[in-house]
Amino acid sequence: MLITYRILTILLWPWIFVFSLLIPGAKNFLKTRKEDKRKILSYPFAPKAQKVVWLHAASVGELDQCKAVALVYKKKEPETFILQSVFSDSVRDSSLEAFPADLKFRLPLDFPWSYDFILDKFSPQVLICMAWDRWPNLLLAAKRRRIQTILASAVITVPKGFLKRKFYKAAFSLFDKILTSHSSGEEKFKELLGEKKNIKTLGDSRFDSVIQKIETSQREFKRPKNYPFSQVFLLASTYEPCEKLLLPLLQEPSLKNTSFWIFPHKTDPTRITQLESEIKSFTSDYTLYSRTEFNSISSRVILFDVLGILAHAYRAADFAYIGGALHNRVHNVLEPAYFGLPLLSGPRITHAPEAIELNHRGGLFIIRTKEEVLEILQLSSERKEAIRFSNRQFVETGRGAAERIYSEIVSHAETQRRRGF
Repeated sequence: MLITYRILTILLWPWIFVFSLLIPGAKNFLKTRKEDKRKILSYPFAPKAQKVVWLHAASVGELDQCKAVALVYKKKEPETFILQSVFSDSVRDSSLEAFPADLKFRLPLDFPWSYDFILDKFSPQVLICMAWDRWPNLLLAAKRRRIQTILASAVITVPKGFLKRKFYKAAFSLFDKILTSHSSGEEKFKELLGEKKNIKTLGDSRFDSVIQKIETSQREFKRPKNYPFSQVFLLASTYEPCEKLLLPLLQEPSLKNTSFWIFPHKTDPTRITQLESEIKSFTSDYTLYSRTEFNSISSRVILFDVLGILAHAYRAADFAYIGGALHNRVHNVLEPAYFGLPLLSGPRITHAPEAIELNHRGGLFIIRTKEEVLEILQLSSERKEAIRFSNRQFVETGRGAAERIYSEIVSHAETQRRRGF
């Protein structure tokens, strides 16, 4: 299966080159990676002068997982040189530049020859991927150089179909060790790879990133002074399907004392203008966050059109809807869970073990209709308090995952060294 994959990637290269000439998005994608390659090659680095660790994240969520582990390395081994790569263009350049690593870059496309210039120059001792990310040519290149390969905070969706299962098995078998985020993931990986595979549950390092982000922030976020609504329903990372379901609730008489704070997934001017029009079709009592001093707002609907506020705004809410799962997949549920909020989400949560666990505990509700949302927003104070305790406790159980992952990696490396590998 891996040989087939390598052959297919080689055959695919000419077509990608053609697409890059015809499609602007593909051209920019490759251009960024060419620029990063020049940056890497020109970077002043003495080979084998210090220990090197390579962390890789697929997207924004996985970058949070990497951050927690990187901070542990910086604390325990300040002299260790850290490489951080990402793949998705959803990771903003500013987020990547602010990451606590020595060198940050976009991962090349997964061709057999793509990584030699990185591995030859830096000779990392360990390559750590997060969650579900597995690039066979990258892992094969690392193994040829006897680099320790780790999948941390690991999750897996059980593959359906013979070929997909065979590919998953071949790709995930390339990791020396798989450190799962939850015990259910450990069971699924062992079912796929066999009981002898080195698999252990140590938790999800994203918990540490979320906790650290909230607890070290100096920012206080409170409701506007003399705010006239007794209950705040916060809508996080919303898309059009989310708003189509939830905005009609503005006309429900039973929710007249409930305000709606809306944080759309995208905040570009076109999207905000479109969303303003949708809100106006249900109510004129709304305010755009950037246009008014927040503490003076008295509107029932507040549309937040700036970034960097959401994680703090949960502190002032009573309920939180987490977007994405009506049409694709749920976004981050850990931040609102930290504040103990009852959570609402669409049904597509299978990729997120933390959302599944919160649902099993009764703190996250799957909703598909207005009626289901109404029922949840009218929970008794006793039920809300029980959920607050349960959700907060769940987040606490994940504290320290990054430290555990670090210790396991160091221990494994020491064991391999003693064995002469």
